Amino acid sequence: MSLRAAILPVLVAVLAVLQPMGAFAATLRTATTVTSDSVRLSDLFMDLEPGQDRVLGPAPLPGNSFVVGGRQLIAIADQYGVDWMDQSATAQATITRAGRVLDRDFFIQLVKQNLPDLGEGPVTVELGDFHPMTVAADDPKPVVMSDLDWDQKSGRFSATVYRSHPLGDITQDSFLLTGIVHAARRVLVYTHALSAGSVLTAADVRVDDAYTGRAAARAYTGDTDVEGMTLLHSVMVDEPVLERDLRRTIVMHKGDPIMLTYTSPGLRLSATGRALEDGGAGQYVHALNLASKMILVGRVVNGSEMEVDTTSGAMPSDGNALRRISSSSRSGGQGGTYPR
Repeated sequence: MSLRAAILPVLVAVLAVLQPMGAFAATLRTATTVTSDSVRLSDLFMDLEPGQDRVLGPAPLPGNSFVVGGRQLIAIADQYGVDWMDQSATAQATITRAGRVLDRDFFIQLVKQNLPDLGEGPVTVELGDFHPMTVAADDPKPVVMSDLDWDQKSGRFSATVYRSHPLGDITQDSFLLTGIVHAARRVLVYTHALSAGSVLTAADVRVDDAYTGRAAARAYTGDTDVEGMTLLHSVMVDEPVLERDLRRTIVMHKGDPIMLTYTSPGLRLSATGRALEDGGAGQYVHALNLASKMILVGRVVNGSEMEVDTTSGAMPSDGNALRRISSSSRSGGQGGTYPR
């Protein structure tokens, strides 16, 4: 037998023993991102033996990390029989839990989904004191909203948001979500900036059919005629036209001599009178019929004419009636109302 033939079986036997030892030598993972709620042995070491992998413990909270030091890594390797190459007490491994941040836009959409049917018009949602929430990256339904309370008049809402998978911390598992919902509506808005004292013309306003902005006071609709009204303060472009912004431009003054007209189908009568209140065009005010000494209510046509409202009853011009009208005029600034 030759020397080569004698040595070959020995080399084969030695390689058979050494091959498994090198094949399953583990390498440390210095940084790992996990998506589940637990940490496995394979999250710390690569190239484990078949069947060696197992759960070690809970993962950090979504979006958080922790560091496993060298001494603890050595203890884990010894406990589970891991042949760790380059073992060192100064080594460390960082485990990070993948997370998804639920931001302001996420919760705005959640509120919209839970609101009652608002039609096809646009809706805007403003959130109050809001803090983002981090959840598991692979959670398809991370939160649940309940107890949504929405005041459609003011637009204010409140709701409770719960984590679908609680963390066990009451301060993080639920919170109160508040804000304001603005549903689209048809209102008048200003076409450009105007200063206080301006008298409105048709070119100063336009109809916004899908206004979703915030209006603290009652806004005029597109069906309201505000031409000739006076601004009480300055306004900006695209602001809604509010009742508190305007007053009728006074064209008829208290004490002015005026013409009272009575109109009915096929008949038109007139009489002389005296205005008992200031009034703007289209406003309903009181006036005295000088011939009958009766107090009437009518609509201001211009500075010298009032169209009597035949559906309202006349009243005697005694002292009590005149005092009531005078008191009402002083408290309101202008007497009477306007058709809306």
